[in-house]
Amino acid sequence: MRIIGHRGARGEAPENTLGGFRHLRRCGVLSVEFDIQVASDGVLVVAHDPDLERCTDGHGRIRDHDQHSLAALDAVHRSHPAWPQREGIPSLDAVLSELADFEHLQLEVKARDRDEIDLVVAQLPALYARHRLAGRGVCTSFNPVFLDALRQAAPHLPRGLLFEDMADDVALQLAEALACVQIGPQERRCQAALLQRAHDRRLPVSTWTVNDPVRMRELAALGVASIITDVPTLAESVDLAPDASA
Repeated sequence: MRIIGHRGARGEAPENTLGGFRHLRRCGVLSVEFDIQVASDGVLVVAHDPDLERCTDGHGRIRDHDQHSLAALDAVHRSHPAWPQREGIPSLDAVLSELADFEHLQLEVKARDRDEIDLVVAQLPALYARHRLAGRGVCTSFNPVFLDALRQAAPHLPRGLLFEDMADDVALQLAEALACVQIGPQERRCQAALLQRAHDRRLPVSTWTVNDPVRMRELAALGVASIITDVPTLAESVDLAPDASA
């Protein structure tokens, strides 16, 4: 079972920052999940929230600031006061350059309205090619409108459907209709019935967010393909062999 760092390693380092991704590499984990937003100048940046207050010293919406203003913020010390250096919100291009040696990347797209969807869809194929993401990059989203737009514009880019409250039948049917290569249910949704049905449809399951060692072992025994975790150092110390819970 693959271990994937959540927003880098948000339980151990500032989330969605270059320093956080470097920390993940130092942990020996070369699989990562991170989030994509759109800045006011149309540049794709890496941040989870649409607003700045939780993770930075800025205010307002990311959509109302350009890439340079976002890069000048402190996106580190609100969550990790002792972190040794200040960093702002990075561009997607900078993040993908940093992650050139990573084996598996999940790019979670947060695009909500049609304008943002179109901006992301217009840029992702070139970024995917320039950073050689073939065979290692998957574009994921909760938004089926985005996934469908990406399917039509760039069918060669692998896609994954994320969901939390959607019924199993609806999620599986939607993932198949969107020609997804994986599904991403919230971890409490990962029960034997869903895992079996996904397996029957050849849809690997990459679940989030798993920080408890007992649950990690349970999910490994169920046959989950990968877990997304805030604490990769802890996950690396857990025996996740298929028979670990026996």
